[in-house]
Amino acid sequence: MTILASLLLLCPSIAPIQEARTPALAQWESDRDARMAWWREARFGMFVHFGLYSLAGGTWDGKVYPQHYAEWIQHWAAVPCAEYARQMKPLFRPEPGFAEAWAELASEAGMRYAVMTSKHHDGFTLFNSAEPYSLANEIAGGTNISPAGRDIAREFADAMRARGLRPGFYYSLLDWQHPEAYEMALPAYPRPPQSRDHAKYKAYLRGHVEELLTNYGPLATLWFDYSDSERQGEAWGASELLALLRAKQPQILVNNRLYLGLENKLGDYGTPEKYVPPTGLPGMDWEVNHTLNESYGFSAHDANWKDTTTVVRLLCDVVSKGGNLLLNIGPDARGRVPEPAQRALRGVGAWMHTNGQAIYGTQASPFTRLPWGRATRKGRTLYLMVFDWPADGRLRVPVRGEVSSLTLLGAADAKLAAQAAPDATGIVVHLPEKAPDPAVSVVRVEFEDDPRVLPFAVTPAADGSLALLPHDATLAGPSLKVEQVGAIEDVRYNLGYWLDATAFASWPIAGQRAGSYRVIAELACATESAGAKCVLVCGDARITFDVAGTGGWQRYEQVELGLLTLPAGRAELELRALSKPGEAVLNLRSLALVPR
Repeated sequence: MTILASLLLLCPSIAPIQEARTPALAQWESDRDARMAWWREARFGMFVHFGLYSLAGGTWDGKVYPQHYAEWIQHWAAVPCAEYARQMKPLFRPEPGFAEAWAELASEAGMRYAVMTSKHHDGFTLFNSAEPYSLANEIAGGTNISPAGRDIAREFADAMRARGLRPGFYYSLLDWQHPEAYEMALPAYPRPPQSRDHAKYKAYLRGHVEELLTNYGPLATLWFDYSDSERQGEAWGASELLALLRAKQPQILVNNRLYLGLENKLGDYGTPEKYVPPTGLPGMDWEVNHTLNESYGFSAHDANWKDTTTVVRLLCDVVSKGGNLLLNIGPDARGRVPEPAQRALRGVGAWMHTNGQAIYGTQASPFTRLPWGRATRKGRTLYLMVFDWPADGRLRVPVRGEVSSLTLLGAADAKLAAQAAPDATGIVVHLPEKAPDPAVSVVRVEFEDDPRVLPFAVTPAADGSLALLPHDATLAGPSLKVEQVGAIEDVRYNLGYWLDATAFASWPIAGQRAGSYRVIAELACATESAGAKCVLVCGDARITFDVAGTGGWQRYEQVELGLLTLPAGRAELELRALSKPGEAVLNLRSLALVPR
């Protein structure tokens, strides 16, 4: 599993402690744009978690461990390293041709690069290392697990290149096995106390990295994992590692996990895990790593598979916000990809065959948020990714400009037309009655000149409702901010730190019909801070309400606030506090305005 240290899991709002940019980092950043060019074009890659844990499949000695991350089975089952190695190593026999099958699947899915675990947290190596500890040791007999006469890492790299994909390697900085490694997130089994010479482990780590850079041809990326607040950067010898990468493979990319924080900028790209930042990560390149079920490593009991529609929409969401998607497969003990994962990826490939131009080499959407889907851009061309096909056949787009060409991808004979919206909210694209693709249909709109995007406003969904979210708001006054809570897959956002009653939030709206709307808030408030009085205002209409306690600042409840009359066309909603008797006013995840 590619998660942060247990400290971050327990305290997800902890601020990353990042080192100042060293000369090595500055040199590394000097040619980023040139090195990142292929990556920004690719947008879609395959992640592969494969190792001894693949044999266990989430079960140990007949007991099923339901935790999502089956690659942590040694931890969940508290298996001593020697016993783990004794049972697992003799059984690791990937079938011949496994890597070619992965490469064929990745190519068919429309992926352009692939990253495989060369060493996970358990310390076992899928590459044939010549490091003395990897060749032989008293704990596990050795870390190399490729069958005699084979090198799993080489088979992977060669197979990917043969199908035109760029190979890269994941490498865990964490090591549960090496006697001199940092004691980080250790497995649950008891460990004898000992003094550790971390310099020896850093030398071992560096030796592994040099072997990967030297013995496996040109690599797309080295994907390090993971750091905590005490061990990051130079604790791993980051400057030396970056210098080694530049000397051996000056075109390689490196992620940001030599340092703490999934969104830190101390790498070529950030690595949010199993969540998509609502507005992307402006000012940096980033890549979401995600899974096809819940686990990264193979789990025989995890049947929560994503279907083609879910994966296509995830890909569109990520790319529309300027990111890449690195989508994980967890092959079984023989290297076979579970059938539901294959089925989903082949479906994605069929979609990409028709709509890939809306993904490859595109830039982030120029729109803050669209109620019906997502968008990407290439120069004067917009790709409108329609998740919710409009029942009236009218797709409202908040942009102005002379349209030179309209194409519904996958339906070349469809007759489309665009006209200026009568309420000055942009253009209306007239669509056929039926969407050509059940997952996401794409409309390509080409403009005579650069399209002019209108100022952002929340617009109605197909049912006429308005959803006001934290990142849509303009915040004024002290302390009030968008708060990020949670780690990895459970990341959520809310308006929080409303410590000063003079602060307020406002949302622009447009395109709604005039009339009465039910207002439903998803809010939280510590019981001891309850009692603030708030008002939601739109023009002359207002709702005043008292904030009740919900039992905690992150214990949210749906609360119906009342009815609010909205005008047609562009307007502004403001949420203000009239009083604050406790620590803060409230925390807010969303406001929904539903027409009566």
